[in-house]
Amino acid sequence: MALLVFSGCVPVQRTAMVDVRAPISPEDSDRAYKVIALAFLDKGFDIKTKDSDIRIITTEYKKYESVDGFPPFDFYLQVKAAVREVPGRGTEISLWPKVKEQNRFNPNAFTEHPLIVYSTKELANTRDITVRSEAMLKAQLLFESVVRAITDALGVAPGLFRPTMDTIEVVGM
Repeated sequence: MALLVFSGCVPVQRTAMVDVRAPISPEDSDRAYKVIALAFLDKGFDIKTKDSDIRIITTEYKKYESVDGFPPFDFYLQVKAAVREVPGRGTEISLWPKVKEQNRFNPNAFTEHPLIVYSTKELANTRDITVRSEAMLKAQLLFESVVRAITDALGVAPGLFRPTMDTIEVVGM
């Protein structure tokens, strides 16, 4: 009896971005909140939730990629943001990216997960790149453009945002 393993079905460890955070001065919190909302709109996101009292903004899922195949999938990115006082750390901006992969044949068949990010070394190994990993790379670039728009508008260095990473197990990426 032989065991068949398909290259797209082998679970692999990938790095996922849980969030990015940047400290700001308390005086800049109202301005930062407005800048985030404008950056979302500028990058083509629709606002789902916006509460200026608690300074939270959530985008609708933005479709950024469609992949043909069997089954065909659509990929969406959602970003949540908060400008808040964090005990022991001060005021900070937090951004949480989330990806949704949805089967076009069955819209109820979808998965949601943190944004998978690729290192330069992983990107150089082109034999391991799949259509799903290409879609994740597009989400990574879209999210990075949102962060860059916020840092540019606030006039702060992009390195101010610190990512929180985690390792997750995925299939086909």
